Amino acid sequence: MGVSRDNTSPSAIVTGASAGLGLHVCRRLLRQNYRLTMLGRNADRLRDAERSLREEFPQSEVKTFAGDACDSDSMDRMVADHVQCFGSLDALVNVVGRSDRGLLIHSSAEELESLFRDNVISAWTCCRAAHESLQQTRGAIVNLGSLASRVAPRYLGGYVIAKHALVGFSRQLRMELESDGIHVGVVCPGPIRRDDDLPIDRYQTDTKTGVPATAAQPGGGAKLKGLPPEQVADAVLKCITQRKIEIVMPGKVRALMAVNSISPKLADWLLAKSTA
Repeated sequence: MGVSRDNTSPSAIVTGASAGLGLHVCRRLLRQNYRLTMLGRNADRLRDAERSLREEFPQSEVKTFAGDACDSDSMDRMVADHVQCFGSLDALVNVVGRSDRGLLIHSSAEELESLFRDNVISAWTCCRAAHESLQQTRGAIVNLGSLASRVAPRYLGGYVIAKHALVGFSRQLRMELESDGIHVGVVCPGPIRRDDDLPIDRYQTDTKTGVPATAAQPGGGAKLKGLPPEQVADAVLKCITQRKIEIVMPGKVRALMAVNSISPKLADWLLAKSTA
């Protein structure tokens, strides 16, 4: 793809864009006439995703970049390629992440380090690579957290630690980059309805001590209706265009967060009751 001739439409990079929520975010941005770079690790899946978007949005300007979001050199090249193609960068959406199931007491250091890398280091690496380009446009960064960023459900293991860290990273980065004109927001959704039909035992809960089979369900078996991915993608767009700081979904969970600030013991009881 050559250099874009359209310098009026905004452009964005979406990580984890080849499937799932990342692909829905791409669709939402394309509806708003964004020009996109899609990042993913699997080149074949990226090509398939790009093809489907071009069929859905024939006039869209989309390019792909296959690489590891934790590789600094690769992410520097991705941002440079994006700016060379589109002229500027207005938004970075970090969707890359990985969930887990298990008990912390039985987790290994290697498992915790891997989850931290996939959920936090990936965002940190991409933000560092995009910083100068976003500074030029006074653009926005949106990181995809989770309800596990704000509460601590059972059976999610090191995922809760990683997602809490992602919110802390987002908050500190927002304070650091405010003087650069860069907005940093975070979207914290509950369980998201999936497009695929992955088997319920993809977390291998049957091999993990103290973890019930129901924990393999979205949200670790939390009694929450799955959010439509389109609704979460709308929240991402709102973070970019309205420069929202934090969006927690569904809204009723914010009541639990308020209870926790007054009575952590009651909040723990309510949280335990909400987990199958």
